[in-house]
Amino acid sequence: MSEPMTDTETTPPGAAPAAAGTLIADPDPGYRWKHLIMAVLMIAGGFWFGYDGWVRWPAENRHAGQVQRDLDAAKRERDQTKEDALAKELSQISKHTELDILIQKLLAFALPAFGLFWGGWTLWETRGHYEMAGETVHVPGHPPITCDDVRRIDKRKWDRKGVAYVHYEHGNPPKPGILKLDDFAYERTTTDAILERIERNVIPAESTAAPRNA
Repeated sequence: MSEPMTDTETTPPGAAPAAAGTLIADPDPGYRWKHLIMAVLMIAGGFWFGYDGWVRWPAENRHAGQVQRDLDAAKRERDQTKEDALAKELSQISKHTELDILIQKLLAFALPAFGLFWGGWTLWETRGHYEMAGETVHVPGHPPITCDDVRRIDKRKWDRKGVAYVHYEHGNPPKPGILKLDDFAYERTTTDAILERIERNVIPAESTAAPRNA
């Protein structure tokens, strides 16, 4: 991962952690917009499928039926020229089964619903910001956590997905919780620096995986 920020120098063994400045990691704009654009595309796709299912495909079926009736009439009248023209026109019209139309209608409901869920989830997951002032960590959805509250750090997904889980106990009586640090969803350099500072200030530092390579 990226190099830690300059105010996160290593604390000498046995010494008290040095005071450090405030680190703030805002949501990563690229991550957020990529997910929101996907949500918009799913909603727009739902309207497209709905138009096909309720308007365009039924209209094409009705048109195909009318051309077929005209073709049958031309055959009875033995009008070869008209019969050839209608046969050519019929071959160029798309025909859709009832199942085809039903699938379009189902997608018209499912895609916008999932798009709204996806967009809402993205905004929720990237709300607020990560902040670390000294030894206190602020993560949306969690109380302020000090390094003394931290019990262990799970970095099994850190190398592959940029996600670390910080297990803590907070309050009186202590209540367990797990906060997530995601350096894809939030600014990577600062998120990495926050995690590094937590690791340096947790004594003994406990982690289920080796630190990610730079």
